[in-house]
Parts: sequence; structure tokens; C-alpha cells
Amino acid sequence: MFEAQMSSGSFQLLGMAELGLVPSVFARRAAYTGTPWVAIAASTAVTIAVSFLGFDDVVATANFLYSLGTLLEFASFIWLRVKHPALKRPYRVPLPLPALVAMCAVPSAFLAYVCAVAGWRVFAVAAGLTALGVGWHGIMRECRARKLLRFNNVVAAVHQEDAEDTV
Repeated sequence: MFEAQMSSGSFQLLGMAELGLVPSVFARRAAYTGTPWVAIAASTAVTIAVSFLGFDDVVATANFLYSLGTLLEFASFIWLRVKHPALKRPYRVPLPLPALVAMCAVPSAFLAYVCAVAGWRVFAVAAGLTALGVGWHGIMRECRARKLLRFNNVVAAVHQEDAEDTV
């Protein structure tokens, strides 16, 4: 499971580099195997950084962060339906808004419970990782604006235009 997680995380970084969301260095592949070696090294560094936690804390932190992400997805789902009901989508859930809220409420209650029972160490690690993610996003925007790092700008420009069109 660890190997599968490491591989998927590394290839997610590779994909983000190809989309221009992180520097192009994360898209470098090994000549012989084709594996994204820089992304693997970055994933390994994160794994080593959280290795000071016990197994229970690692699982609880992963569940906590997953729950926060899922709650954010549910909130985005509802927000987009309210603010942009006519927005083109690859598919549309054929329910009225009250039914969508009810559909999201049940799993949200379970996710909120996961968040509520987390210990102080889980909150601290999750807050630190969340702050790191927000800070990383800001740093990447500045690096792109000041051209301090090389990004794949072709795909990123298309995504930026799409994001501006939806807001």
C-alpha cells in the first residue's frame, strides 16, 4: 500500500508539473525507467518528515485531511450549483438544490465527526500541513509571476483562462 501511495503521489506531482501548477522540475523522468524521480524524492521527503508520528496519528491525520478536502468538495459542489447553475459541466446531478444539500449532509456529518474526534497532535499537524499548502501556493504564484522557476505555461494559461471565465 505504501508503494502504491508513493507511486500515485509521485505521478500526481508529475501531472501537476505538466499542467503548470508546480515547477517543471517535478516532471523530470529517469531515462531508463521513465519514473518521475524528482517527484519520488519529494514524496520521500514528505514521508520522512511525518515519520516522527505514531501510526495512529498518521492514519488520523490522513483521515482528517481527507475529510477536510471532501467537505471542501461538497461545499464547492453546492456553491457552484447556487452561483453558476447554467455552467457547462461534463455531467450534472439531476436533483434540485435541497436534495443536493441533503445528499451532501449525511456524509458531511460523518466527516465532521472524524474532524471532531481528532486529537491535538492531529490538529497541529493538519494545521501545519494546510498552512504549508497555502503558503506553497502563494510561493508558486510569486515564482511564476517573477519567473524565478520554470513552469509549463502553455497548459497553465489555458486553465487560468478557464478559471477566469467561470468566476
